[in-house]
Amino acid sequence: MKKQIYKLGDTFISIIGTQAIKAKDTGKVIDDLRRRVSNKVSLQAIDANIVYGIEYLIEVLKITLESERRKIMIANKPETDLLLRLSYTNQISLALKYAGLKNNSCGCFVIFSKDKSQLLNLRNNIESLFEVNDVVLRPSKTKREMISYRIGLISNVIFNDSTFTRYLFERASLITR
Repeated sequence: MKKQIYKLGDTFISIIGTQAIKAKDTGKVIDDLRRRVSNKVSLQAIDANIVYGIEYLIEVLKITLESERRKIMIANKPETDLLLRLSYTNQISLALKYAGLKNNSCGCFVIFSKDKSQLLNLRNNIESLFEVNDVVLRPSKTKREMISYRIGLISNVIFNDSTFTRYLFERASLITR
């Protein structure tokens, strides 16, 4: 499998979809992975069911990175800012409940860093621990319905996929402290 690495400015990004995670304490899994690399690498693990495509994730990450650059993040750490924006909330507890990595659910790991070798090191660790399957990150009717319900869209038929994705970007950018 080709390891896709994206680049936004001077930041490298890797996005990994995985089959169902089997871990009662997913927070511990994330903490263990973060301890394997330097603090120059950011990692966020989320429920793949809220990811409406890799492009969507990259666009929301652009918002987080630009907010970090301007020092206007809605959280102290960029990985938390990303989680909040993907959850359309400014409450960490709600974000974890909605978008956090869950036991027996497909996962998505978002790694970003200016240090490509550290990023690749963490990516290799994740790939050795979990069954990688980027198909779980693709947009779907079920995801669209779930996200629409979460953000209060009464009818999601007024949007095509492209317009719906654009709406989600804009919605993520509007989250404030």
